[in-house]
Amino acid sequence: MNVRQQIIATLLALASSAAWAGYACPPESSTSGGWTPLECVQAKKPVCADCGTVESVNMVETEDASGLGAVAGAVAGGVLGNQVGKGKGKTLATVIGAVGGGVAGHYGEKYLRKKTRWDVVVLMEEGTHRTVSYDEAPDLKAGDKVKVNGNSLTRQ
Repeated sequence: MNVRQQIIATLLALASSAAWAGYACPPESSTSGGWTPLECVQAKKPVCADCGTVESVNMVETEDASGLGAVAGAVAGGVLGNQVGKGKGKTLATVIGAVGGGVAGHYGEKYLRKKTRWDVVVLMEEGTHRTVSYDEAPDLKAGDKVKVNGNSLTRQ
């Protein structure tokens, strides 16, 4: 190739890259067809709808009281309070026993029904968040790449 051909080839290459320098890639929803520059095709990375990165693993303690503990405690406390004293003292002891038993029964039930779960927060590839809960501590940490499969996660 002579010098003249090299200059022409160089000018054509510069003109071609300058012409596309300001070109914006068409939106993914475009259905107009036609030619798309290679840079736009390479820039589009397919998004996995079920893939993401673990953001955090949080231990959550819940207290699930139904109220049965308070009722049972109040009844037991009232029966025991009724065994004490005479007249108005007996009535007062019954009321105090029922209230004290109800409070004790409520907190006792909350303690016995305390549950622990682990919530794993995942930042999905498309930008949303999903939370998956486990009854036992999962073997996952922030930064792990995972795939969501219903109510469980698998490491990628």
